[in-house]
Amino acid sequence: MLPVAFVVWMTSLAVHQAFNLFMGSDAPDVLSLAVLLLAILVACCIAYASSRAALTVLIVAVCLCGISTLSVALAQWHDPATRAARRTAETAVIATMRIITPPTASTLRDADCQTDAVLRSLSDGSVAQSSLASLRLFASGTACAQLAHGSVIRIHGVLQQARYGKQPLWLITEPSSGMPETIRAPTLPRRTITVMQQSFFSVTERLSDQGRVLVPGLTLGVLGQDHVNIGDGVYDRQRHAQSPVEEAYTELVEDNFRRSGIMHLMAVSGGHFMLVADLIRRLCARLLMPRRLVAGLVAASYLLLAAAMYPSDSVLRALVMGLLGAVALYVGRRGQSVSALSWTVIGVLLADPTMARSYGFALSCAAVLGIVLFSRPLGTWMESVMPKVLAESLGMTVAAQSLTLPIQILMEPELSLASVPANLLVSPFVGFATMAGLAALLVAWASPTLGFLLAWTASCGTQVMERIAAWLASGRYAVIAWPADPSGGQTSGNLPGALLMLLAEAMLVAVLLYGVRLTRRLSDSCPELPGKPFRPGPRTRIALWFAHTKTFLERDWRR
Repeated sequence: MLPVAFVVWMTSLAVHQAFNLFMGSDAPDVLSLAVLLLAILVACCIAYASSRAALTVLIVAVCLCGISTLSVALAQWHDPATRAARRTAETAVIATMRIITPPTASTLRDADCQTDAVLRSLSDGSVAQSSLASLRLFASGTACAQLAHGSVIRIHGVLQQARYGKQPLWLITEPSSGMPETIRAPTLPRRTITVMQQSFFSVTERLSDQGRVLVPGLTLGVLGQDHVNIGDGVYDRQRHAQSPVEEAYTELVEDNFRRSGIMHLMAVSGGHFMLVADLIRRLCARLLMPRRLVAGLVAASYLLLAAAMYPSDSVLRALVMGLLGAVALYVGRRGQSVSALSWTVIGVLLADPTMARSYGFALSCAAVLGIVLFSRPLGTWMESVMPKVLAESLGMTVAAQSLTLPIQILMEPELSLASVPANLLVSPFVGFATMAGLAALLVAWASPTLGFLLAWTASCGTQVMERIAAWLASGRYAVIAWPADPSGGQTSGNLPGALLMLLAEAMLVAVLLYGVRLTRRLSDSCPELPGKPFRPGPRTRIALWFAHTKTFLERDWRR
């Protein structure tokens, strides 16, 4: 299913580019459309060369994805909110919407907080129309206190097309517009999770500056300075803080993590789900629970963890892929990571074709695919020149970055040379810091003292990460420039640079494969030596060292 997933993704992007080209919106990029169509054509030719059945499957996938993407694009184009934003630069409206993310610090200077929402209806004061458009809501002052995750509100604001970001529309409110009207409060489970998150942020505010910034990022996927603390119905961004974290320090930390190539640690990914699932499987194995009950517990833990995290595209990928693995465990089949990833991509893109343009979703999928395909071969090959533990960790790091590098260059034309050593150095601390942070989230609402102790334990791990990031990012060659698109295209990003990286990686793989083949030929041409290679493990090495030391001492003592 991997070729099918690839074709589905390329088809969704191609249909989006073609739609923009014919409708004259979003500055369509003809180069991107040509590359996507070429990729689809090459995949279909390869499928035809293998079997006609494979070609049939690819054609069906192209048709389904094309229809789905075109339907979503047309629905968005003819939505009343989109039409109103296209008609005038700014439109005063009364919007009824459902909040789908917790409020965070605003990226606009004229607002205090922001959140994503899905419209229910839109009114200009006289006529109300039904709408299903997604937008980003910006609010200020006490209005932020009413933006509860999961609630349905009615609010006055100015509707306009988005200048940046994932959401196509912005709704900006002013303090003079009045307070939002809550039509429906969040459900009890959502209110419970909100209380847990607020209690967790309350205990992290008592940590040092790096802990206040990094522990929430590692645990929930949102940096501490981006959290908007809402309590008792009153907006207070720094309610529990003794002194606010300096903006210069937070920018420095973010820049160090970005330059050292470990910014992905501040986003919730599959690592959280793997740690929780592994803990549950071990506990169930101790209790000798049946397989189907274990699968149900794993699936429930995935759902609860995803609900407690800040929504993101990487969380969606990890959740869907994890649930597919739980289903495989339930029916008694061995989990297949590539198949689960492929079905995850196909299902998500057919249900929501806009995810094809998400860099977060693309980076998450590419990292998982690289680890599954290349981690074990690279680790095995590196074991001949370094210890096994280091070889496995290095192999996983290189494998994950092998497929994410072109996407990163598509986002920003630079190459982080410190990424591999940084990931190797912080990897021993990520697991325990993440589990300590999740434990703090779980107990902070009931016992703030215990929650603070666990959060402080997590901050010990994040402090090591912060020091490593600062050390490696200060190097002269931590980040080097990569050839950028001379045309400066906004739609395709740095597409020529990404293609150049793909070509460079392909040439490197070809050279390595040629070197391995040449080495095998040379070894085959040499006469075979008697015996077998001896590669003892750590325990055997220690035993041999003690045995030889004992023999050596006994011999000297007898003399």
